[in-house]
Amino acid sequence: MKCEPGPETVKKREKRTPGTVRVVIVFVALLAQLFLLTYTVEALRHNAVYLYLLLEVLGAVAVIMLVSKNYNSSYTIVWLIVMLILPVFGYLLFMLWGTTGLTHSRSKRIRETMDRGRAFLNQDPEVYAEFQRRHPDRQRIASFLRNEGFPVYRNTKCSYYPVGELQFAQLLKDMEGAEKFIFLEFFIIGDGQLWDRVHDVLRCKAAEGVEVRVLFDDFGSITKLPEAIDTELRRENIQVIRFNPVHRNILRLIINYRNHQKIAVIDSNIGYTGGTNIADEYVNLDSRLGHWKDTAVRLEGDAVWTLTVTFLQMWESESYLQSDYLSYAPTCQVAGAGFYQPFADGPTNNPNNPAEETYSQIITRAQEYVYITTPYLIIDNLMKETLCIAAKSGTDVRIVTPKIWDHWYVHMVTRSNYGDLLKAGVRIYEYTPGFIHAKMILSDDDNGIVGSINMDYRSFYLHFEDAVWICGAPVLEEIKKDLLDIFAVSQEINLTDWQARRWRVKMAQGVLRIFAPLF
Repeated sequence: MKCEPGPETVKKREKRTPGTVRVVIVFVALLAQLFLLTYTVEALRHNAVYLYLLLEVLGAVAVIMLVSKNYNSSYTIVWLIVMLILPVFGYLLFMLWGTTGLTHSRSKRIRETMDRGRAFLNQDPEVYAEFQRRHPDRQRIASFLRNEGFPVYRNTKCSYYPVGELQFAQLLKDMEGAEKFIFLEFFIIGDGQLWDRVHDVLRCKAAEGVEVRVLFDDFGSITKLPEAIDTELRRENIQVIRFNPVHRNILRLIINYRNHQKIAVIDSNIGYTGGTNIADEYVNLDSRLGHWKDTAVRLEGDAVWTLTVTFLQMWESESYLQSDYLSYAPTCQVAGAGFYQPFADGPTNNPNNPAEETYSQIITRAQEYVYITTPYLIIDNLMKETLCIAAKSGTDVRIVTPKIWDHWYVHMVTRSNYGDLLKAGVRIYEYTPGFIHAKMILSDDDNGIVGSINMDYRSFYLHFEDAVWICGAPVLEEIKKDLLDIFAVSQEINLTDWQARRWRVKMAQGVLRIFAPLF
């Protein structure tokens, strides 16, 4: 059945009303936080004795908080540097923006939710034994993710989409063919032509009796959607949840506790993940930043089950309602080459970080090459050292970042990290046709990752993320071809040019790097 635009969609196209009031409230809350920080520091300047005592107390409290939260050691060290350079102000920054803001009880409940979901992710011993026989050199990566609760699958077909336009064209067809359920989970849903098309299909399928659930990050979508979107969707029998609603924490705005996952599941037989969100720029209907380069993969078969479970875990963590996982089990059988290991990450995993640690293992174990695309390159010393050692050992390490940026300050910090990498022999490219938002890593023609993971502090330590590790599959050839095409249209950065940047730029980058954990 072909889903046509409904009257509500047509009317909405005539007049779009984003949540302006909520944006203003959030902006005022941020200003209030900054004013509080500034006022506190200024007041303490006139009371030197009290300031000294407060510094001692805050220093002890901050260290205790950092240790008790079980953050990665590199992340902890960066925040300690911020606090040493900016006494008082740095401590308050950490307390406001350096943590997820989760209470102990809520963090415990989320971990219990994750554990409940992982109980349904069981490794088929025959599949794992076959993987070990075929790919002994990659066994440690698979074993690591398996020990984190994510099984290896075969019997899966995989399609690669080098642009968002191709991905969403197929996704819309797959949603139109849904028989049981459609699950959508994205960091951003933006009002526009793409969302209108997706919404039309969701409305149509819900009317047919298909279960439809939509989960999106409230902060990520706050400027993109009308405030009344929840009411509209529920009226159409579409279940909807905003992850970590801003109004819930308006007095203590938690910027860094976000759901950055990008998942679409249809009947547990078809699943998508990658870098795209549901907004016009991701399919190049908005050319503000030139050509928007993004990528995604479509899985069909056994491996989709992990994406289904991941979605249900996140839904349960926000709705407080348990789902019957087995009622959403896959029903189709597919023959496909290669092995697939979808996985997820999030702040409740700290100090273990499957995303960063899997990236590190791929880089460390590469023999010939490692190719990486990321919109942001804001990494700690450990990851930087891992990349440098690989390059110095003779591995061809290449990283692609955007030439055209979406946030100037983040781009400044990204570029500030080039120096050490270039000196070690890492080759860095900037994508010139527009903005590259793709998040991928490929190594030695036989394994790689496509997903939502940026190479930055937020993705590695603070956000919920997801991706799929692919090993020994034909689709890796398509990914490599696309990466080579990206290199061909990108500008390679050399060390001489990087060192010759203006002193004002160097100074600005140095200052911004102090606040790297905030970006």
